[in-house]
Amino acid sequence: MTNDARQPQPVYANVVELTTGPYDIVLDFGFRGPESMKRGPEGGYEVVARVAMSLAHAKSMVPLLARVIADYEENIGPITAPGFDDLGKQ
Repeated sequence: MTNDARQPQPVYANVVELTTGPYDIVLDFGFRGPESMKRGPEGGYEVVARVAMSLAHAKSMVPLLARVIADYEENIGPITAPGFDDLGKQ
């Protein structure tokens, strides 16, 4: 990465929606604020970033993300995430 003034700015996302096609995957990262949460689960959200990549690229990221998270949990402590309590117990 170069030191260019036009670099993208960091954004915070608390929602992600995935769309796959035969050759690629699109990840729409969004921010769902308190006002949309009051409207319920279908309250919508603002898309703050869209990332598209090949399915091969996405697959290659899985072990990288797993390693980063495992290292974090080993050094800092467990991360709680809904839906992961029973993962791997089947």
